Amino acid sequence: MKRILFVDDEPRVLEGLQNLLRRHRRKWDMTFAPGGPAALELLKTQRFDVIVSDMLMPEVNGAALLTWVQREYPHTVRIVLSGHMEVQMVMQALPVVHQFLSKPCDAEQLENVIERTCQIQTLIDDPKIQQAVGGIQQLPALPQVYQQLTQALAEDRTQARDVATLLQQDMTLCAKLLQIVNSAFFRLARRITNVEEAVCYLGFTMVRNLALTIGVFNASEQPAGFSFEALQQQALRVASLSRQIIADSRRADDAYMAGMLHNIGKLVLALRMPEPSRQARALARQRQRPLWQMEQELLGVSHAEVGAYLLGLWGLPYPIIEAAAYHHQPRTAPPYEFDVLAAVHIANGLIGEMAETDGLPPGPLDSDYLAALGVLGKLEGWRALANTQSAALDQE
Repeated sequence: MKRILFVDDEPRVLEGLQNLLRRHRRKWDMTFAPGGPAALELLKTQRFDVIVSDMLMPEVNGAALLTWVQREYPHTVRIVLSGHMEVQMVMQALPVVHQFLSKPCDAEQLENVIERTCQIQTLIDDPKIQQAVGGIQQLPALPQVYQQLTQALAEDRTQARDVATLLQQDMTLCAKLLQIVNSAFFRLARRITNVEEAVCYLGFTMVRNLALTIGVFNASEQPAGFSFEALQQQALRVASLSRQIIADSRRADDAYMAGMLHNIGKLVLALRMPEPSRQARALARQRQRPLWQMEQELLGVSHAEVGAYLLGLWGLPYPIIEAAAYHHQPRTAPPYEFDVLAAVHIANGLIGEMAETDGLPPGPLDSDYLAALGVLGKLEGWRALANTQSAALDQE
């Protein structure tokens, strides 16, 4: 049974939450703390899977409480439920908060967010890996993209399209943008995966503040045998090809973003668990076997599950999470449909055939899966498309 801690300094709010969630008391073990100090006392003696906290509280506010939780109990999913949040407050809390909810929050929305985070936690059983992922405050962006973005945001003539073009070249910037714009705090009627649309909705001020919360990758601190730039280039190629393979304007943005973020777990492992990650890469090169198999052998999970876990914690749209989780093993995610996952699996395999990333052998395409989808006959056409696209990108 999942253990959930709700924190608010207003008794009426806590009473309302208890009434709202009463029907889940046999599924969730729920505790209600009247403010930050009371929550800290409970956390010192009890383990919780999820914490849902108000932001504006006396003595210990939500940001301070969740910062402490991240440091001491990084495995705990951290959700803000608040009715008084300015842009600056959201940005201040962003490094330590997985998801944002806005008061008043209806029962269905709150239940869905909690249920989804509890399901995400089942992807990874190892507490050490849960802590490594849950303890992330920020992931770095490419220096050149970050510099171009900050310059563009400082110029009066910059358009949303210009900013979007830069953002969608970097997996970290893309992920954090989608985390913010798709949070329940903004109460959007639908999920957004189009970067330009997200920029228009949030505005330049929010995007500028978002950029300030993200670090820049320091090449001198790059883990041995790992190339962040190569990972980003591979992601960009898979994203572009996934969008072309899906050939459906309604799902093109989902496919692009899923392709951009499908390997974000590699970055997480390289930065948060550098030695096991290095060992897995060395074994993959030595045995000429796919990296994800070596990661599973050493860690019990691969970068696929790790990436999906992080993206799920951040509340990104499900097609992106699914593509991250299953892009190497799509047959483990029935029903079989020609969807975003299929497009990313195909694009990842074809790009891998053309150029190894960091000298690692590519993950093979699943021909049985493609046959079940009825698309094996299209593979050569997509391979030609991949060659054409890569040649064009090489000339840029």
